[in-house]
Amino acid sequence: MMNRKKRNNPLIVLCLILLIFSGCKTKQPFTSDIPEAPKDKKEEKKSEFTDLKIIPLDYQWLSYRINLSYKDYDTKKEKISASAFFVNRKDSIIYLTISKLGIEGVRVLITPDSVKYLNHLNSTFYVGDYSFLEKMLGFKVNFYLLQSIFLGEDISGFEANFMYSFNNNIHTYTSPSRKHKEMNLTVSQVIKINELSKIIENNMTELSMQSSVNMRYWNFVPLENHHFFQQAEISIPKENILLEFMLKNIKVNTPGPASIRIPEKYKAVR
Repeated sequence: MMNRKKRNNPLIVLCLILLIFSGCKTKQPFTSDIPEAPKDKKEEKKSEFTDLKIIPLDYQWLSYRINLSYKDYDTKKEKISASAFFVNRKDSIIYLTISKLGIEGVRVLITPDSVKYLNHLNSTFYVGDYSFLEKMLGFKVNFYLLQSIFLGEDISGFEANFMYSFNNNIHTYTSPSRKHKEMNLTVSQVIKINELSKIIENNMTELSMQSSVNMRYWNFVPLENHHFFQQAEISIPKENILLEFMLKNIKVNTPGPASIRIPEKYKAVR
């Protein structure tokens, strides 16, 4: 995970945390394959493993702006507020900027093969592989894992081994250990889904480092024949981080920025 030195710069923290964990956009409606609750029982549990059933959003471009608030997890005191702009070209590009008072501080461009990071605060840049993010997190990541999180899908590439239960109109999917099929990554996970078939909680713990990320979503509105959250909260207790955000200007299939130009005077970091 992030060391103390890196956390001293709140704008960089906002960028990294938002990039890796937030955006879990619940655009994709879950199918009717979600088990129905029995009418004569309050709760039902299944003994066999199951998986989430999700209809992917049919899109090529997705973009939105975000009002951000970075807080101390323990005291809930706000450390800094900022704004962000996010763009995703399906299966090829994730683009993100973080700004304060209209001044851009950080810009990131991720593709399946590379990560580019531009820091206007100290005139530095990074161009390389995913080791940049893996050092921050302490475990393996890839483009498709990040994209799944931004789209609100069950994270792609993991085993289909959830246990299912239903109670008080909430569908709960629980797995004590989900291994990724390609990366050396195993997580425990609890996902809660409301009556709209939308994720309202997604709690994950990376088992080797015990690094937890807890996500909550609410204020769902119709969008492109789907329901879409407008507010969310991301917490990382181990790092004492609480990130709150509100989405606006959500657009589907409107092309956005797809490249980063690195100024000549900027210095490379490794």
